[in-house]
Amino acid sequence: MIDKNGKLFGKINLIDFVIVLVLLALVAFVAMKVMDKGNEGASLSQVRISFFGDETPDYVAKVLEEGTSVMDSTEKVTLGTVESFEVGAPIGYDTNANGEIQQVTRQGYKSVSITAIGKGELSEHGVTIDGVLYGVGHTLTIYAGKAKLFLKISGIEAVS
Repeated sequence: MIDKNGKLFGKINLIDFVIVLVLLALVAFVAMKVMDKGNEGASLSQVRISFFGDETPDYVAKVLEEGTSVMDSTEKVTLGTVESFEVGAPIGYDTNANGEIQQVTRQGYKSVSITAIGKGELSEHGVTIDGVLYGVGHTLTIYAGKAKLFLKISGIEAVS
C-alpha cells in the first residue's frame, strides 16, 4: 500500500493525501453551514419578549430608553428593541435572626421590567433568534441601549 518512498499506491504522497482529505472535510463543513443559514428566516415572526430584574442599581435603571436595541451580551445576539420599560421597588429577600426569610428593600436599587419587540422562530420551547434558543426563566445579561442588566425572561409571545 505505502512503498519505500512514502507514496500511497506508488502514486501519491501520504502527506498530500491527508491534506486533500482535510481540505475536502473543510469544504463540506463550510457548505453545510451555508446551507443551514439559508433555511433560517423561513418562519420568522414578530415576538414580544418580557424581561424582569428584581434588583438593578438606580444608575443603570436611569439610562433605560424606549426604542434602543436589546442585545444578549454573551451570545452577541440582537433580541429586538425596547418597546417599554417599568421601574419599581426592588424585590429582595434575606433571613432574619430567627432564620425566617423576609422581604427586604436595598437602598440604591430598583426592580426593572423591560418589554422588547424582535423577530424569531417560535416553538414549543421558546423563541430561537439567530440560532440561540431563549425560554421563559432564561437568565441572561443584556444590553438595553447603554444599560447592562442581569435579568430573566419572564414572557414570550407572538405579536398579532
